[in-house]
Amino acid sequence: MIRLIYLLICTLIVSVTCLGDLDKETTQLTSNISTTSDTSTCRNLFPEAKEIPAREYFLNLKNASREVSENPIYWYISPNGSVARNGPEAYWYWKVFLKDASTSYPKKFQTIQIDDSRIQWSDYQEYSQAVCDAVSGSGTRRQAQILHGKLLNFKNDWSGHASKWESFPYIETGASIIEAPSPLGLEHYTKYITGGGVIIVGGKEVLDEAFLAAREYVIYMTSAKPEFRNILMANEVRISLFGADNASILPEYKDESEPGGFAMGMTDVSMTANANWLCWPDHWDTGGNPVIHEMVHTINHIVFEELNETYFYERIYNIAINSIKNGTFVTSFTQNLSEGQEQDISHFVGEFWAMTVEGYIMDKPGFKDSHDTRKWIAENDPDLFELITKYFPTEPWEYCKGVDAFYLGDGKYDIPRN
Repeated sequence: MIRLIYLLICTLIVSVTCLGDLDKETTQLTSNISTTSDTSTCRNLFPEAKEIPAREYFLNLKNASREVSENPIYWYISPNGSVARNGPEAYWYWKVFLKDASTSYPKKFQTIQIDDSRIQWSDYQEYSQAVCDAVSGSGTRRQAQILHGKLLNFKNDWSGHASKWESFPYIETGASIIEAPSPLGLEHYTKYITGGGVIIVGGKEVLDEAFLAAREYVIYMTSAKPEFRNILMANEVRISLFGADNASILPEYKDESEPGGFAMGMTDVSMTANANWLCWPDHWDTGGNPVIHEMVHTINHIVFEELNETYFYERIYNIAINSIKNGTFVTSFTQNLSEGQEQDISHFVGEFWAMTVEGYIMDKPGFKDSHDTRKWIAENDPDLFELITKYFPTEPWEYCKGVDAFYLGDGKYDIPRN
């Protein structure tokens, strides 16, 4: 369940307050970009780049990409070796792409075999152009990362990789649900709404109330940092709601049996959420909320990763470990893990941020086993409270409107079940 260069992010995304540290190596690379007015090709942008043998070029790119994928600086590794991964991978990949495009390019070829990847010249052209479009401001870093995966057959071995699907357009809808402008292959999605920079789609089985509730959650969650909305929109963040028992009803995820939902990373086509687990009047649900939970993960993978938000990455796992070890964070929950995986502390660490922010946003006693209200978090996990309020709103908000009428106290509710 559990995924810029400073000067360029401020060019690509209007009014973004860049949270990450300015990287010296990246700054030096951007300062060497040609100032020619024709920035349509990499040769115009990087006239100093050198032609090298194609095999050498692709091995260099693949090795640099693997180093990013295996960079453990912000990981938590449990005593039995299982890993909770974290860190600004998207930012690191972008540094690799920029260095790659600015220093070298391959001698022209038709096809070349690199390990298990059969690479076409046209695939290289698409990738390199995407990198340079991101540099010039006519494209996005997300698209460069997607095409990098397609080029090298790199971390694209699942149905939800964004290279396999056309994107939905972003249409401002307000609070109105419209007919989905579904691309080819995604006709399952018949309903569409947007809010907070996020596209929300679902099939005919998903009730309109679920769309409106999901939109309300996203708008509130992004209200403290409106600049996040620009990043979410630029990176085509989409919530795929489903009303079945699991996500396999969705065309992109036919082999996925996840019952609640999963997050979106930089190269994923969307995040998912079970619409039946949301809460609105006459559809009461006092448990967790998959839209809120997976949106917390998605903001990490999309926004924090792109901005190189080291303040977050340097702190969150230490806070999580302390909270788990002192018993503040309740670890009685069971996750839907891949076959062969056994739940251990790494899974608790990996879910800590999303579960506690979920409780903070809902702010309802008893909806979570711990960290269920803002007051409780502030009193019992103050370092976490400081981190949450750095990114998420502090203004009061009524989640699950009307449920308080059924509150009996002591975290218990007397409400009709769905």
